[in-house]
Amino acid sequence: MTTVYLIRHAETDGNRYRRCHGHYDSTITPRGYRQIAALAKRFENERIDAVYSSDLTRTKTTALAITRTHGLPLHTTAALREVGVGEWEDHTWEYLAQFDRERLVAFNINAGAWHVPGGEDMAQVRARMLCALNDVVAAHPDETVAVFSHGMALRLLIGTLQGLSLAEIDRSPHGENTAVTKVTADAGGLHVVFRDDASHLPDGLRTIQKQEWTKTKDGVEQGLWFRPDSATEGRFEVMRGDAFAGALSVKTDGERAWIDEFWLENDVQGQGFGVRLVGQAVSYARLRGCGALCATIPRDDPLGLKLAVDYGFSPVRATPSALTYQLYIGYDESYRLAKFDEAWEEIKKTAPQN
Repeated sequence: MTTVYLIRHAETDGNRYRRCHGHYDSTITPRGYRQIAALAKRFENERIDAVYSSDLTRTKTTALAITRTHGLPLHTTAALREVGVGEWEDHTWEYLAQFDRERLVAFNINAGAWHVPGGEDMAQVRARMLCALNDVVAAHPDETVAVFSHGMALRLLIGTLQGLSLAEIDRSPHGENTAVTKVTADAGGLHVVFRDDASHLPDGLRTIQKQEWTKTKDGVEQGLWFRPDSATEGRFEVMRGDAFAGALSVKTDGERAWIDEFWLENDVQGQGFGVRLVGQAVSYARLRGCGALCATIPRDDPLGLKLAVDYGFSPVRATPSALTYQLYIGYDESYRLAKFDEAWEEIKKTAPQN
């Protein structure tokens, strides 16, 4: 009998900034690295013979939970990718709610009927995921394999293994970041032993279960979208529905980008929307080849200093009047290894011994 653990990637910038990422290559957040370390602790004493993931950075990074701790190579394949969302890639969910609401609702509650230009159909994704799983099983008879993939793609695959139609899958659970599903394969076929288990995550490390879209009937949430300022490159009007809600300006300087303007109207403040401006800045900077996003914050702005740390920025320069913070937004492997090792050492100090 072959055992396969199907594992969703850890929290990404797409999850946190509330942006639609299918084949877009998003990265892991600071909380995501702590989730990966918790996952590593779960599998610390589990025998794993092989590890597979999609070829996107977020799954390859999450796979460090096993490749790094068990000394195993990683096999990557595009067949395990998330649903390709075509022209939707890297838009905020609020933008899609504003300008493509009917198809967004279909994506959330009638996925079998959903399609956008350049995107995949759910039946196609289900077929390639099932084929990829069968290939893994065939290559590893009587072994235990970890497979890292994505939320919607895994939901389609797991639901199919449970005998659900596409319509029934629409009503099935959404797995938490790093949720684990156990599948066994024998002469009788593929069997789901359990699905979407995230018991290795304490409540403070969970992401998906706390997000608004999981609690609405049509899966649509409130948020922000960004309207480019036609007069100024890199400047965006922040919009909430049809209403102006603030402004963001980003300037690029070779490998780095700088936040030059960042504010929200008073009636929008205090609702957790500020991080979404960071997401827009990251999107703009990354598209222009920048590997770091920077911001200089006056010392007499305690809220700004606190939020910079909350948003994952690290201090890199100090003057008597201000601190400069930087957020790494690139894909360097050595950075990802260092961040995992840091989180892994921390959790080994605090987690109960098995």
